[in-house]
Amino acid sequence: MALTLPDPGQIASLKDRALRGRDLLFLRQWTGLSIADCCYLLGMPAVRWHHYQKHPDGLIDDAGVALLVRALLTHPEAHFLPRFPEFAEVEPALRRALRQSARPLPDPDTALGLVLGRDRSSVARWRRGTGARKTPPPVRRLLLVLHAVLADHGVPGFESLVERAALEAAARGFDLDSPAMVTWMRRAPYRSRRGRPPESPPPDAAPEPREAQPPAAGGGPKRSRGRPRQRPPEATEPHG
Repeated sequence: MALTLPDPGQIASLKDRALRGRDLLFLRQWTGLSIADCCYLLGMPAVRWHHYQKHPDGLIDDAGVALLVRALLTHPEAHFLPRFPEFAEVEPALRRALRQSARPLPDPDTALGLVLGRDRSSVARWRRGTGARKTPPPVRRLLLVLHAVLADHGVPGFESLVERAALEAAARGFDLDSPAMVTWMRRAPYRSRRGRPPESPPPDAAPEPREAQPPAAGGGPKRSRGRPRQRPPEATEPHG
């Protein structure tokens, strides 16, 4: 990963002091890496990264990490992470492979989107380089691999990757060779919003009303069944 030297003034400020949590952010901004990639670069769990972001003025606890950050900032040629290409850098080689491939594929934009695990609209957005959503990290890594495969193996290597993509599509219920496949996302069936849902059909026959039951013998209302009613205690005459 070839990088230019960071701002000399910022590097000079590191010479006479120990590294702090805020210097990790400086490293990330300079390299342009994501938090996950920066943690991988430093061999650091994400929880420690967030700890240092919450305590930017605190010392970096692990002396090995502090020395690694200082070495990476001082010697940019020592960076070992690859630089993941943008879509525009790999698109010409991919289009040549599509033209020379004997495998029937959809139109170029749709084919490129599917080979990269996305869809046609993503290709147009990556080409313009606009929009809030940038090229996802998995796609940029796949672009790096595709670029290397095309450089080392040419069209046969590209076709072997397309074969693997066809297997992945079949496992998900898609057909990569079908013009109907334009995305890897399964769409829900279309439901019309016009009109009201059909009403349920009326029953064949309405239930007949129940006849009123005559009152029980005795004229009074029938007492519900339950515990037997207790008799009140008999009155007794007062003693003498």
